[in-house]
Amino acid sequence: MQSAIVIVSYQGKEWLGKCLASCQNYAPDVPVYVVDNASTDASAELAARFAGVTVLRQEVNLGFAGGNNVGLRAAMKNGAEAIMLLNQDAVLTSGCLELLADYLENHNRVAAVQPAIFLPDGKVNSLGNSFHYLGFGEAGGNGLSLEEASRRLPWLKTGSEPPYLSGAAMLVRAAALRQVGLFYEELFMYHEDLELSLRLRTAGWRLAVLPAARVIHNYQPSRSLKQYYYMERNRFLVWNEIFSWRTRLVLLPVFLLSEIALLIMAANNGWIWEKLRAYAYFLRPASWFSLVFQRRRWLKLRRVIDKELLSLASARIEYQAGQIGGLTRFIWNPLSTLAWALLKPLIRW
Repeated sequence: MQSAIVIVSYQGKEWLGKCLASCQNYAPDVPVYVVDNASTDASAELAARFAGVTVLRQEVNLGFAGGNNVGLRAAMKNGAEAIMLLNQDAVLTSGCLELLADYLENHNRVAAVQPAIFLPDGKVNSLGNSFHYLGFGEAGGNGLSLEEASRRLPWLKTGSEPPYLSGAAMLVRAAALRQVGLFYEELFMYHEDLELSLRLRTAGWRLAVLPAARVIHNYQPSRSLKQYYYMERNRFLVWNEIFSWRTRLVLLPVFLLSEIALLIMAANNGWIWEKLRAYAYFLRPASWFSLVFQRRRWLKLRRVIDKELLSLASARIEYQAGQIGGLTRFIWNPLSTLAWALLKPLIRW
């Protein structure tokens, strides 16, 4: 299987050299495409010094979604049958790409496979990601030891599919992308991996995690307030794109209560304006045109009903290491679990 690696770089000079060195060491014959999102820190010049690397410079920052699409198009145009998406702050380990490529070759209905993604201290960053039935996404097992994550993550305990894959590192089949399309560029960053994973699922493809293949992710949570805007706005976009109006109507009471709680949390933690900006985005007609267009594209692919997609959804928020407070753990999670137990059986379509 002919493979390629796509790395989106934005102000990534601190990490990019280590990332590219790992590609050179552990995938020396695999072409690498670095999409530079208008960086000003000379990271593009750094990437150009590595043999086998094609630097695709962009005049503006296209975000994670748009940047990856530039690289994916270039890789597929040059014959790649499988493309490894790799964060600029992640590094390959020995045998990782070969294991992932072999897995895709031997499982022809799997659209994408994710390695085990570890933090530098040896704890888990992601062993497949989980999503809440209201659209929240989180890295499965983040901050846990491998043993604890393996015990707690349902898809690892049962050998079933992960709910969605992390965009930090995954190998995706070009044929699947040609069928369902690339990343939804309106998302820019956050939830773009969730949206693509669910879109692949709705078209009948499968997803997988291969713990034997490993990537190390020098993950540093964003401290920018902008992240809250994109996370909240994109949660609404994905939720409205993927699920039918009947599903959204059933979940509306819980959704509204959660929004009240989030507004209070945003006000207390200093990101209330980002939360309000996320609402304001949907006051523009152009936003709805984009969403309607995306949903129509999705409906043409649909092979899987809401009930099946939501069978993978979680009722709890657990893996945001260092961010789960007592309110979430002892009040929100039990109430959310009770609500899901009552509402889930009503979703039969």
